Amino acid sequence: MADDMVIVLEGLDELQKALERFPKTWSDTAHKSLGPGLALFVTELHQTPPTPFKTGRLRSSIGSEIVHGAGSEIIGKVGTNVEYASYLEYGTSRMSARPYMKPTLEKLKDRAVKLFEDGIARVLKELKL
Repeated sequence: MADDMVIVLEGLDELQKALERFPKTWSDTAHKSLGPGLALFVTELHQTPPTPFKTGRLRSSIGSEIVHGAGSEIIGKVGTNVEYASYLEYGTSRMSARPYMKPTLEKLKDRAVKLFEDGIARVLKELKL
């Protein structure tokens, strides 16, 4: 995604070890642990796009994905593939910035981290760790 924001959760050693032992459950585990937090960002970004808002293209392009990184690393991304998204977020030499991603991240980061933690705890409980 062209305009990604990243939250790094550290101290997930138990979950990573569990994922190494249960590779078939990686996708399910990743979605259960990160999905609700990512969905929080996507929902908010769909409701509060940058202004002025014209066609709906940017709003509808915002999404999330969970990818398998190196080893048992889980990477959650929220972003868009619309080419002008970063121009709105950061501005250009001819246009002032109209940030929408960073303010949303700042607004929701505590709630999202709590959702991530709760999801990880549920998964660890399911895996009996």
